[in-house]
Amino acid sequence: MPVSVMIFYTRRPDFTPTEFRNYMESTHVPLVAEVMGAHYPITFTRRYVERVGSGAGDRLGAPAASRKNAEPTAPVLLVGSPSEHNWDMQGELTFRDELHLQQCFTLLNTETGQAVKDDEENFTIPNAFTVILIGETVSA
Repeated sequence: MPVSVMIFYTRRPDFTPTEFRNYMESTHVPLVAEVMGAHYPITFTRRYVERVGSGAGDRLGAPAASRKNAEPTAPVLLVGSPSEHNWDMQGELTFRDELHLQQCFTLLNTETGQAVKDDEENFTIPNAFTVILIGETVSA
């Protein structure tokens, strides 16, 4: 039975959201794929926070996310406060089964896997990194 985990990355303050996304896509994800090899997840879906500068907050009528009221790099929050939001990318990794997930985590805790952790320090705040095991998924 497939098993999923959600991961949340927070960019370093010296990276813009665009630089963060570019680094993630062009450097980090290819490194993870190389290191993981056969243990790479079945899927690695990445979702990036929409930013005020895109104009989405204005188009959706979200006053707190308006270009008039917020910094261009602030997240477009439709409900809530920017101070409550602390991540830049949410990823969902799907594994064939629990054994596949265990193999991935075992590999990450080897000398080879250390390259992934070291790279995360290049563009993220490592102590803000969160990984959550997902239980039953229900769709409406």
